[in-house]
Amino acid sequence: MPLDDGTIEIAGLSLPLVDVANVMDDLRAVYAEFDQRTDAFKADERNPHLCAAGCSHCCKQGAVFAVTLAEAMLWARAVHALPKATLESAKCAAKDLLREQHRIFATIEGPVDQPGARKEPLFSARISAFNAALGPTCPLLVEDLCSVYQARPMLCRAYGFPVDAYAVKAEGAMVFRSLCVLYENERLVDYVRAEDVKARLTDLSKRLTGGLDPGRFTSVEVVLAEFV
Repeated sequence: MPLDDGTIEIAGLSLPLVDVANVMDDLRAVYAEFDQRTDAFKADERNPHLCAAGCSHCCKQGAVFAVTLAEAMLWARAVHALPKATLESAKCAAKDLLREQHRIFATIEGPVDQPGARKEPLFSARISAFNAALGPTCPLLVEDLCSVYQARPMLCRAYGFPVDAYAVKAEGAMVFRSLCVLYENERLVDYVRAEDVKARLTDLSKRLTGGLDPGRFTSVEVVLAEFV
């Protein structure tokens, strides 16, 4: 299937896609820009950066999160390109997690979960409940390494950095949710600015659907996405 044609089937939705090749190029450029910002953060010796390859705590505890359609598109294509055995194992694990997702989402008071029409912050609350209940491991983790590292979504790229786009802000203070347990008691001098980057992900997703806003999807749903 050409990159600029087709439909993605995700979370029970069939979404016709437009301008895919250009959107994916722009998404890679967004990721590259963010990576430059994190590289600059690491280059300043005053800034602690303790994350390293093989340290997969974040991938093993609470590894279900939300992504935009643009992120899902690039990520799902990388999943489909995995070796057959790795792909089958990932999809089998994701199917088990999806059943748990449906079960746990249903326990949270509010409207029935409806992909394509999900409301924040209810969707975030349901994901938090899922992670708190199961502490799920990412289906794409293989021997403590990400099997689709180059195509990993924004949140994975942000993890281990103090990033304003994933911070809770109140009364002039920020609590960085993208920092892991390694950073407890570490003193932060600066943080990575990325609120503009996060906003661009939504814009790219709208371009994929010709202007519609499909909302966000869980990482489990991305692993199980198909292309037609």
